[in-house]
Amino acid sequence: MTVTSPKTAELLQLAQKLPASPHILLKLSTLIDNLNCSLEDIAVLLRRDATLAARIIRISNSAIYGSEASIASVEEAVGRVGFSEVYRLTGLAAAAQLASEHLPFYGHNGLQLRDNTLITALAVEVLARHARMESRAAYATALLRSMGKLVLDRFVKIHLTPMQHFNRSGVPTLLTWEEKMLGCNNPNVAALVLESWHFPASITEPIKQHYLIEPPTGEHTRVTLLLNLASGIACDLGFPLPGEANYWELTDEKIAAAGLTGIDFDAVGDEALTAFDAMRDSL
Repeated sequence: MTVTSPKTAELLQLAQKLPASPHILLKLSTLIDNLNCSLEDIAVLLRRDATLAARIIRISNSAIYGSEASIASVEEAVGRVGFSEVYRLTGLAAAAQLASEHLPFYGHNGLQLRDNTLITALAVEVLARHARMESRAAYATALLRSMGKLVLDRFVKIHLTPMQHFNRSGVPTLLTWEEKMLGCNNPNVAALVLESWHFPASITEPIKQHYLIEPPTGEHTRVTLLLNLASGIACDLGFPLPGEANYWELTDEKIAAAGLTGIDFDAVGDEALTAFDAMRDSL
């Protein structure tokens, strides 16, 4: 039985209960693009979320940022990694927060969501480098691609019963099931929320289209394809999310359109997994 589709106002209200890290990522991107921005300006922003700041400090002490000197403050963390790396570091810390987000409607826990998000983000960075593209927008799409699930799971806890959860549905593909149960899907909800928060189309459009239900369109098509391919890499590495595997088929057409002809996808996965393993203990 299909329930009444969520109203936009309710979805946006539920989104306000999510962690503040997406807002901080947006403001951080703006700061980094400001030539007059200082490291202190960035540290002040990151300290607005005490939980995020603590994770930034922990991850900055991980093997991936290897240094014998221990970092004890956000200022030190930002000073160590510098402008070129601070967005990546903050994104890793933001993704680590997902460990506390349990999504029974979708049949997985917060640790599964966190690990999938991090592996996808690390993989899309590598793919963007091979495609000779600026990686920040692609990286952000990976960090934020499951936001629609976080919102819809909160909606479902109010309106549905456990018997209507994905792992009891018998439906093999995620978006088909979402449309059947809710009349909407998680990538469109993610884009709706992010657009309301003034995220740019370079992030919202790839998230909206990355399951490739239809051929991607618009000026951000290559980022859309990179996100789809990175999601497939995460799945192949053993970090899948229920109902998604069929959306990540690896095809020559997809690879060529993304500008990645000749790339070794096994090597990309190995690089992403190595980076993930280096930071695992600090998450």
